[in-house]
Amino acid sequence: MIHSREVVIRISNATVEIPLRGVKASATAEDTRIVRKPNGSLALRALDRVSLEVRRGERVGIIGGNGNGKTTLLKLIGGMLPAVEGVVEVRGSIRSLLTIGAGTVPALTGRQNVMMRYALLGIKGISREEYISDVAEFAELGAFFDMPIGTYSPGMQSRLQFAMSTVEPADILLLDEWIGVADQAFQEKANKRLEQYIEKNEGFLFASHNAELLKKMTNRTIELKNGKIASDQALDEDPRVNIQKLNVV
Repeated sequence: MIHSREVVIRISNATVEIPLRGVKASATAEDTRIVRKPNGSLALRALDRVSLEVRRGERVGIIGGNGNGKTTLLKLIGGMLPAVEGVVEVRGSIRSLLTIGAGTVPALTGRQNVMMRYALLGIKGISREEYISDVAEFAELGAFFDMPIGTYSPGMQSRLQFAMSTVEPADILLLDEWIGVADQAFQEKANKRLEQYIEKNEGFLFASHNAELLKKMTNRTIELKNGKIASDQALDEDPRVNIQKLNVV
């Protein structure tokens, strides 16, 4: 059992490199983050010796311009990208909402994907039938729930992804800003469900460009520049109060 202020995420000097193909060798002079590996290949150093601790109950906003490592950091924490150097320790269960369509099979229906997700998440608190019913009701896809998700719009995919990942609370929720492709009514529903995570002191990491949104939802802000942590600042206000004023996710 994780105690209230225990460290749930600890990253020590972690470096993430993304292999590059079709990039000219001269690119190393144009961008210092592009490095040549011993075998002659090129890689983008998306995160460079990052160290970070997150305690249970913290709401961490991650900011920075495009390409500075926000989503990469979330994927590192979520186990979707490996570190070539350093150590990443995560305690507790994780739910990740980072990429539309991630972990789903376009040829399968929404219902079939929900059944598959139930098995993959290893949910214990509710039955498969209860899980399917909860997702179907929350996502409000109507007849599309039994159609291949390859026919879904981005907004419909975001509805399904969010619903599947937030039925059962996790210790840590990772959220990228793509949920904004959903319509206003669904964003309000999603916000109410996120409130439940806040109230239960679940860890929350949110990458966004929206400063006002981050101020309302988080109590700590980390800024990334060129794959490094440029600043790490605690906010004054408690997001469990602010989030009640929030109308969008």
